[in-house]
Amino acid sequence: MNLGLSPMLVAGITLVALAGCGARPPVKSFLGASYPQVGYREIQPRSAPLRLHLAVEFQRNGEPFPKGDVPLKDYSNRILVNSGVILPVEEGGEGEIRIVLNNIADADTVAVETARRGLPLWMLGKTITDAYEMSVFLTSGGRSARWSGIKHAVHTAIGNMAVPEGVQSFPQNQAFAKVLEQMLLRALKDMQRSGELAAPPLKTGSGPADRLR
Repeated sequence: MNLGLSPMLVAGITLVALAGCGARPPVKSFLGASYPQVGYREIQPRSAPLRLHLAVEFQRNGEPFPKGDVPLKDYSNRILVNSGVILPVEEGGEGEIRIVLNNIADADTVAVETARRGLPLWMLGKTITDAYEMSVFLTSGGRSARWSGIKHAVHTAIGNMAVPEGVQSFPQNQAFAKVLEQMLLRALKDMQRSGELAAPPLKTGSGPADRLR
């Protein structure tokens, strides 16, 4: 799924695919190590998950990018169901959860850089970073809460570029699902810790991510 990736990364992968002599240089992705890893076991399931309508908006550099809405909603739905905290519903819900995900794309392009150096990308090697920032908005029982400033990044090593030792890598087409899972699980964990997802109703005001900004 490439919809969540920047034009720079898409261009890089295209150049790799077109590399001469039929070579297939490796393309591996890995999550940014500076962000905490969160597992489903760190999320406390609710005996009765909140039934909320799920709304999403995918952005690229702060501008709406509708092509990303479908995969964002599909993956978010799966993550929320697996968490046991929120059950997305189309009708008859108790409120809404809205997820806004912004892909902060690099302003440069692989094509320009490669042309400048005069060597094909698969020989040079390149690590391309896609940064993301998420905001989550909850409404339930007439109250609302917001969590923002949730950040993460995916690095993709192309061609003659090694993945850092001890870092788990995965196929590039899994990158979007994995980074979204980490960001959304972190949001759920933090909101549970501070009470926004505790029963009874949601607390008013902003989450710690807002207060720290």
